[in-house]
Amino acid sequence: MKTPDPRSDWMRGMRPESLRSVFDHLPGVMFFAKDLAGRFTMANLAFAQRCGMPDEASLLGKSDADIFPPELAAAFKKKDLQICQTGQPLPRIIELFPNAEGEHVWYETTKVPLFDEAGRACGVCGTVRSYEGTKALLEPFLQVEAAAEFIKDNLTTSLNIAKLAKLTGMSVRQFERKFHKAYQVSPRGYLVRMRVAAASDLLRSTSLRPSEVATKTGFYDASDFSRQFRRAMKLSPTEYRRLHGSGR
Repeated sequence: MKTPDPRSDWMRGMRPESLRSVFDHLPGVMFFAKDLAGRFTMANLAFAQRCGMPDEASLLGKSDADIFPPELAAAFKKKDLQICQTGQPLPRIIELFPNAEGEHVWYETTKVPLFDEAGRACGVCGTVRSYEGTKALLEPFLQVEAAAEFIKDNLTTSLNIAKLAKLTGMSVRQFERKFHKAYQVSPRGYLVRMRVAAASDLLRSTSLRPSEVATKTGFYDASDFSRQFRRAMKLSPTEYRRLHGSGR
């Protein structure tokens, strides 16, 4: 019996062409792809311009050594070779990269290998984002993280907004505003989502009756559980278990 390739199908079948249209429309994200020789084969406009080129066509065929100082080019090449040799991605690398003014500042880079149809590494592709920009994106979540963790750890406890706000050091009004900014839902809505997620796990992995699942995950009663679960999952608890229960 043939041993399955440990690489996932999406990695072996990945084509930079299929990614181009996505990264052209992601603000603050630069995208590139290179072949085994380190030559750029694709990039979005933001990456090409950051490399000092007017457009993607002007960048294609060039290598890091043609664009960046020797110490940066050598560091980029070393990581590219590691990815191609191991076939493993390198997520969230914090490394120096020129900013719009040409200064070398910290950026967050994620690189993944590209494979040909035979499953051989044929290059790398990746994204580059400002490290400060990444931190700014995470900031809303970090500000209310303590409250979100408390909600997940206390699903059967009644929601106390004042207590949650105190955990974050904010006023109630400020907390509710920042929580919604981070999760796009109110603290109460987040609690329901977490309860539904926990209930889903129990329905899949145990034989507990729906009323018992409701009690263990903090719903008021079986009727409340069924209503909230169906609203979120578009299935009743019984239908969900039938489709996803153990053995399925």
